[in-house]
Amino acid sequence: MFDLSDSEGVNESERVLTQLCRKSFLRLWSQTNVFTDEGFKGGKGGTKELCDALVVFGDDVIIFSDKHVVFQADKDLKVAWPRWYKRAVRDSCRQLHGARSWLQRFPARAFQDAKCTRPLPVPVPSGTSVRFHLVAVTRGSRDAALAHNRGEGLGSFALSSNIEGDAHHDAPFAIGLPEPEKHFVHVFDEVSIELLLGELDTAADFLDYLRKRQVLLGRRGTHVMAYGEEELLAAYLRNMNADETEHVFVDVSPEEGIPDVIMFELGHFEALKGDPAYTRKKEADRISYEWDALVDRFLRYGDPTIQGILPGQSQSQSEQGLRLMAAEPRYRRRQLAESFVGALRRAEPGKRLGRLVYGGVANETVFIFVVAAKKSSETYDDYRRYRIGLLHAYVQTAKLKAPLGTTFVGLAFDNQHKDYSGGSEDLFVLSQPAWTEDELAELETKRQEFGLWGEAMEMSRFRQDEFPQANQRIAIERLSQLMVREPENVELRPVTADKLRQSGKAKTERRRRKMQQASKRRNRGRK
Repeated sequence: MFDLSDSEGVNESERVLTQLCRKSFLRLWSQTNVFTDEGFKGGKGGTKELCDALVVFGDDVIIFSDKHVVFQADKDLKVAWPRWYKRAVRDSCRQLHGARSWLQRFPARAFQDAKCTRPLPVPVPSGTSVRFHLVAVTRGSRDAALAHNRGEGLGSFALSSNIEGDAHHDAPFAIGLPEPEKHFVHVFDEVSIELLLGELDTAADFLDYLRKRQVLLGRRGTHVMAYGEEELLAAYLRNMNADETEHVFVDVSPEEGIPDVIMFELGHFEALKGDPAYTRKKEADRISYEWDALVDRFLRYGDPTIQGILPGQSQSQSEQGLRLMAAEPRYRRRQLAESFVGALRRAEPGKRLGRLVYGGVANETVFIFVVAAKKSSETYDDYRRYRIGLLHAYVQTAKLKAPLGTTFVGLAFDNQHKDYSGGSEDLFVLSQPAWTEDELAELETKRQEFGLWGEAMEMSRFRQDEFPQANQRIAIERLSQLMVREPENVELRPVTADKLRQSGKAKTERRRRKMQQASKRRNRGRK
């Protein structure tokens, strides 16, 4: 469905950055070697490289500059460091500010090929809501930094927010604010960029870190120091805000306020890695990569003909649904993967199963997983159409069970007990901020008619902390042993959004009577 970039980078440094970006942001939202058509008209002239990598994820745009500059270790440090800093850091900042200016003025004039014939698969957003994040990736300083620090640390830059502009020339292997009067630039070396994109390997986690890092280091009046980026990262991973909903660098109450001086000393990162809870976290996160793989399968194997099957869903809506899946942080992906993998394992041969993941929080994305079995008498295309209709109905009636939800993402899978090879997944996204009483009544009628979301649904809760305790190895805890068996004789046709939203008292009443009669027939003879 999408024209995905095939660029791997033109040198080893860019290839490493490409692999890191695709791992964290996936192929659809990250592009390597982006070009502009500035000075290129009618096939004449030369195009210009805008940046080494670009991530476009909703209203967030990350611009990467990647420079590998050899550090002249045979020169005096007072000569070698300023030279390296100018070529690796200062020049990167200038490139990044120029790229940001171009994208703000001409968001549609960025391309994924040097001939400027292939637009970006996801367009750069425009307007005041766009958030730009500038990241300078520098390489070539690690060995010299380790020698300068007598082998202590990982060889990453020290951080000191009171170093500004040309004052960096007199502060070897320390980074503050290279251009304090311009848009903030995150400067990472080869150690810290791989560490960050390894630990914060989702768009949500990395973007959250960048936003809070900019606030911390760009805050005037507060001097922030860190022995290395790894110490800052360790503090971020360990600290949560007062209501335990998000990571923070410094855990202080509003009454205390931010201190004038904040120091992150050597040793925090090594202590984190040696913590058994950290090891348990890594083990618990393993299943979460099934979620990454699921999104990646949609991107790599997406069938363009699905647009003819899914009524009323455009390519932009498909991108929105995939972006909502990719917007989940690692901890939430662990929960979602536990749920959908569990649904696949739980589905009985020849049966269907519906599962809803809902936390009762306003504006959260509600996910619905549907597993459906193919009958031996039907073709796979007929089965796929039936399954998509089933998915539509589950997603549209999920509002009844998730009243605070406004965005619903549904995924449908083959029943794993099958006698054919291969398989497929279907995706359906529904966003509706408000529902009328008539619409909700219509949904309830449809829910009962098709036997969806029974009143005695089995309820479970996710009981693992992000850093699990020793007694939290089992992630899902069942709250109720009751399980509603869905009727096997309900044949559901594909249902479109328009059909489910049709109103009218006469039609509703007819369906209610039909539902009641069908219910009596199904329950006759049961004990």
